[in-house]
Amino acid sequence: MTAALAALGFAGVALLLGGALARRWLTPGHPPTRFLGAGLALLLLGWLGQAALTLGALGFTAPTDLLDYLSGTSTGRAMLGGLIGALLLLAAELGSRPRWPVLAAALLLAWGAAGTGHGAGHGPWVRGLHAAHLLAMSVWVGGVLAIVTTRPLTVALARRFTPAALGSVAVLAGTGLLMAGEHLRSPAQWTGTLYGQTLLVKVTLVALALGAAILVRRAFAARSPQARVALAREALLLVTVLGTTAVLSTLPPPAPAPSAGPARAAPPGR
Repeated sequence: MTAALAALGFAGVALLLGGALARRWLTPGHPPTRFLGAGLALLLLGWLGQAALTLGALGFTAPTDLLDYLSGTSTGRAMLGGLIGALLLLAAELGSRPRWPVLAAALLLAWGAAGTGHGAGHGPWVRGLHAAHLLAMSVWVGGVLAIVTTRPLTVALARRFTPAALGSVAVLAGTGLLMAGEHLRSPAQWTGTLYGQTLLVKVTLVALALGAAILVRRAFAARSPQARVALAREALLLVTVLGTTAVLSTLPPPAPAPSAGPARAAPPGR
């Protein structure tokens, strides 16, 4: 249940954040605002469901307990800040505001979302890595979904998205390596822990999505009628990546290996 709710939250962030950014610089006015509203609904369902699940396990079921959780815990405050960013982002799109309020709201949403998972237990640096990672994934997912639902598909559209897609992959790779270095300190932890094994699955899926993206670009270059099918395949792989990320966010990172104790001092010479 926890992983399913986390998946809803990640999907909501990707739809809302990625969709809003796609509307601004990739496919103006598309996807429609109901697409963003669906993202906000998934985000609310996922995050509030996680909060309710946590409080229910502790025996706190009163409505005021939820308010106390959102205002009195680090994870709750991160959710509250992310929800404020989500509402501002949707309002900016509905009101056709300039780009800078959209960007500010997107950053607030990404920062809040980064504080609901493993980024919450570390300092601003690691949380920033999680925020950048989520932002890059949202740009990739949102862009692919915007293109696959756009008619007609054109080579110019694919070329417009290519720099953003390459930038997203670069940010995902860089932040992913840095975050892995924070949580997995030895090669044995990659293969000998559930966290490490799940991360390997995610890396494999991202690699497959990148391969699918390359096939999409080739299909566009050849003006193949199968370009939309290839795009749908890439989108499906990215959705699977989001699901794996949700599972990963519910797993505790392996504990660091205990350091060797201080060496005993040699007895003084005679």
